[in-house]
Amino acid sequence: MQRRMVELLKKVYRVGGWAPLLVFGVHVILSRVFNAYVEFPPTDIPMHFGGGVAMAFFVSKCFQALPRDIVRSSRIVLLELVLVGSLTTSAAVGWEIIEFTCDQIFGSNIQRSLLNTMQDLFLGIAGAIVVIVIRARALKARPAELRAVAVEWLMN
Repeated sequence: MQRRMVELLKKVYRVGGWAPLLVFGVHVILSRVFNAYVEFPPTDIPMHFGGGVAMAFFVSKCFQALPRDIVRSSRIVLLELVLVGSLTTSAAVGWEIIEFTCDQIFGSNIQRSLLNTMQDLFLGIAGAIVVIVIRARALKARPAELRAVAVEWLMN
């Protein structure tokens, strides 16, 4: 059982799990070693954007690792793009909830203001949008075909 878990974690890391871990590692070094968020608060901006890109990349890579021989490719493309966006947005919201919880429990000021929190969410989602656009182009997703599949899903 333990061996299977280790193998699963290795696979997740290889598939793309390294990207969010890298961004988190950079965050820890910037915050704990260089005190960057206190010394230069705008450091937060590229970190949230990078977090969005890293999480979207990871979700996309996980989706790409699934077997593709059962479902039509247009459906898979739409599903991948929707999941990349929604799961990355969920991760951004989860991160902000963690920041809020730390502020409440430890009396810190990670979330400097509501404006900062909204900016962080926007940047995480913007990172996801960049990956979605790149991935849609790589998949040669035609808007008309994606619209048709979306309409079909909504009508059924």
